[in-house]
Amino acid sequence: MTPMTTQETVTAFVTTRFHASLPGGQLGADAPLFTSGIVDSFGVLELIAFLEDTFHISIDTGRHELTEFDSVNRIVLLVERARRPA
Repeated sequence: MTPMTTQETVTAFVTTRFHASLPGGQLGADAPLFTSGIVDSFGVLELIAFLEDTFHISIDTGRHELTEFDSVNRIVLLVERARRPA
């Protein structure tokens, strides 16, 4: 079995956790998560905890803009940057 990509992992979490907020139950990789109301301010905290636990990264919320979490593709970029050695 092939491991899921970062994009697949993030998409699976968001569609499972925020399913009730997804229009038609579908989530595009560039779909806005906040401006569309899929994820709210409490949801972003859940999302950050999921990303930190799943990808073994640390996300300093003081260093990131909310827009960096506004789509699956943006979240994937954030995870990839956080995984790079300093």
